[in-house]
Amino acid sequence: MGLTGVHDFDRRDSFMALQHLHAQKKLKLRVNKNIPVESVDHANALGLRTGFGDDWLWIGSVKAFMDGALGPHTAAMFQPYQDEPENRGILNMDGEELFEHCRKAADVGLSMTVHAIGDRANHEVLNAYQQLRAYETEHGLPHLRHRIEHVQIIHPDDAPRFAQLNVIASMQPIHAPSDMYAADRFWGDRSAHAYAWRTQLNHGASLAFGSDAPVESPNPFLGLHAAVTRRRADGSPSAEGWYPEQKLTLAEALSAYTVGAAYAANAEHRLGKLAQGYLADLIVLDEDIFSSDPQTLLTIEAKSTMIHGEWVLES
Repeated sequence: MGLTGVHDFDRRDSFMALQHLHAQKKLKLRVNKNIPVESVDHANALGLRTGFGDDWLWIGSVKAFMDGALGPHTAAMFQPYQDEPENRGILNMDGEELFEHCRKAADVGLSMTVHAIGDRANHEVLNAYQQLRAYETEHGLPHLRHRIEHVQIIHPDDAPRFAQLNVIASMQPIHAPSDMYAADRFWGDRSAHAYAWRTQLNHGASLAFGSDAPVESPNPFLGLHAAVTRRRADGSPSAEGWYPEQKLTLAEALSAYTVGAAYAANAEHRLGKLAQGYLADLIVLDEDIFSSDPQTLLTIEAKSTMIHGEWVLES
């Protein structure tokens, strides 16, 4: 699939396995390892910091969940679901409670990444991050790279706040074609503000693209196709795509998967581009995706993959 690194949100067993592979020099994939929010007190007591580790395995952020998801109607919304007029989803905590977790993380230099799907959930996380930015400033702490995971639907009033607060919009383009019919059915016209990558770029926010695997395929080429077409593999819903005003160019989407992902992992000085002084992670394709029909993105594969100067996959 052409992946040379991942942002991992699994828990202890995964972390132990990754460390074991690394110690045996068998880890052939770079891993930015995130910490579950229930471990933030332990991390605080140990003084664990974002970035601790090496070029193969390093600590990322503290991961929290603000709400649920679109399908089960648990994403926290300002207004009810179209088919359930009494249901506005589930908010796991409010902005004040989230800020308490953020404060504990910030005190030892850990950044935050928070799952938020619904517009209410994103609003509450942004409120917590606004408090966090003030806390960082007041206590002379670094303004770390905090993220919101998914940002699937956001109220128009909150859209500029990512750039204003320097919060990374960590989004997964593959969700748009997967969820578009459900979003139209459950959110109605509000879907115009869903999976709004162009809106965030226009406001000046940093985009980091991923897959949400294993919920979706980890194949980044499928995500690139979704980002530039906003269509499914069969061409639906139309030639123009679903809310086509949110489409990106291939260069913009590719940047979010490379430079943007490296920036979110505090690794943009060594990863994310082919440049002098950067680590030799690259892939070889048998065609130029910039001159090919976007449909080719659905079937293309890396012919060769180099990680740290070593060919780990060769055609």
